[in-house]
Amino acid sequence: MSTFNHFTPPLYDRQVAKNSFYHIFLSVVLSFAAVLMTRVQFSGTVSGTADQNYFSRFGVSAVVLFLFLLTVLCFIIPFLDSRLYNSLEKLCSHADGQYDRPRVIRFWGILIAAAWLPYYLSYYPGGIYSDTFTSVSYCLSGTVCNRHPLFYNALIGLAIRFGNLFHQDLEWSMGLFLAAQMLLLEIEILYFLHWMLVHHISHRIYTCIMLFMIFFPLMPLYAVSVWKDTPFSMAFLFWFLFTVDLYLNIRRQKWHAGTLAGFILGMFLVAFTRNNGIYVVLATTVLFLLLTFTFQFQKKLVTYGAVLLSALTITFIQGPVYRHAGVIPTDVVEDIGIPIQQICSVVVHDGKISQAQKESIDRFIPYENIPEYFKPCVVDSIKWSAGMDWWYLELHKAEFWDLWKHLFLQNPQIYLEEYLLETLGFWNVDVSGPNGYVQTHVWSNDYGLTQTDWFERLTGFSFQHFVNPRSYISCAWFFWLFFICGVFVMKHYGFRNCFLFVPQMAVWLTLMIATPLAVSLRYIAPLLFTLPFIILIPVLLEKETL
Repeated sequence: MSTFNHFTPPLYDRQVAKNSFYHIFLSVVLSFAAVLMTRVQFSGTVSGTADQNYFSRFGVSAVVLFLFLLTVLCFIIPFLDSRLYNSLEKLCSHADGQYDRPRVIRFWGILIAAAWLPYYLSYYPGGIYSDTFTSVSYCLSGTVCNRHPLFYNALIGLAIRFGNLFHQDLEWSMGLFLAAQMLLLEIEILYFLHWMLVHHISHRIYTCIMLFMIFFPLMPLYAVSVWKDTPFSMAFLFWFLFTVDLYLNIRRQKWHAGTLAGFILGMFLVAFTRNNGIYVVLATTVLFLLLTFTFQFQKKLVTYGAVLLSALTITFIQGPVYRHAGVIPTDVVEDIGIPIQQICSVVVHDGKISQAQKESIDRFIPYENIPEYFKPCVVDSIKWSAGMDWWYLELHKAEFWDLWKHLFLQNPQIYLEEYLLETLGFWNVDVSGPNGYVQTHVWSNDYGLTQTDWFERLTGFSFQHFVNPRSYISCAWFFWLFFICGVFVMKHYGFRNCFLFVPQMAVWLTLMIATPLAVSLRYIAPLLFTLPFIILIPVLLEKETL
């Protein structure tokens, strides 16, 4: 008699089918994305108008290009995947000897202090962003506002109060803030080194990673950039170290109170250092519970209860507690930049729109102003210059969303193209720019605060001229590197291990939902800070199999 097992494909065949699926999936995604990238006409600036930044038509050539790329990648990706995996196996099979951890950490501590001191002296009291001066104004006026994270405002206020305690001016206070930020980031990088040593990472790997963290120009430049994105990225790196540990401990059926405590502390830091942090934390919490639910490990209920309670506490604080305390919330317009752009794009491109809809738009934004101020890759000109009635928008959200929905049903292609243009820099590797890249100068301000290059005064040499960016890396590269590595990890180590890339993907998705600007590296900076994990995650998972 036949049995079910008789009809079950051999294990080898199932493995081949799984490998083919991942290879074809990645080939299709990369081919489609590449075709989209070739159809973008970008003027080189997000301030370009609708006839400067746009999509060219899709025709037969796009289909031919897609099929050609798909064919090529279906051959190249399996070859590269095999080579990379074999190299990874060889790398992990050679165990290094024991390290003298204190000595190693001291060496790198001295090196990072020496390497970053010229940055502090050259950019004193830091590259201070316009939003940071808004936080300064909140602190000086006593305004309790979460338009810029309340916790970040409190940190700025603490530096100012400390300066006042010693009868020092704002420049001294901001210089103190910069020194504290750089010192904490240096300590965090050294803790990252300690973390790698604990995990027995090869000296070749940790040396390359430490050289990247110290000398890759964007890292020290973010250390001197005084804006909320640097503390957020620092919090994200801290949290991610414990995220990896917590997940790996669960796989090993182990439990450490310190790891759980670090993970929860990281949740709070990420949620309170930037306003999209709460969504990153909540998304990660949900997927953590879903992807690890079938795992059996010690104190499972304690772990799940603590993580879930922390997520609820964060939500409660930023919701009812903030409202009860009279904290001024973020303007609604900050969260709906893409929908605003899509509605305006329908107007500019003469889409399908009724007279009643025109009148509805006019109540939010003067209809006749839209063609003049609309720019497909940035919503700011509509927000600040087109006469948008923020108060009316705040009171009539239902009308706005009803208008948005019906215009979408009437103009789906215009909506899709505008969405892709407004998020352009986060998926198109051919698009980059200086907007929100790093902050190396002091923004114009009413406080008389200027930057002093003490390094040049002392040495006669302009260190700034040597390290200031002359070209710009596309934000999209960071996303695609994590995406490709995530597919590699799922293919070789199992689907559930995609959790180890959920925090980075959550950061990216929050931007793809609500970015006000198509090109801005600072929004994606957490992926820069955790970039070494595209190497470390496969290494750690491969070590688990040895």
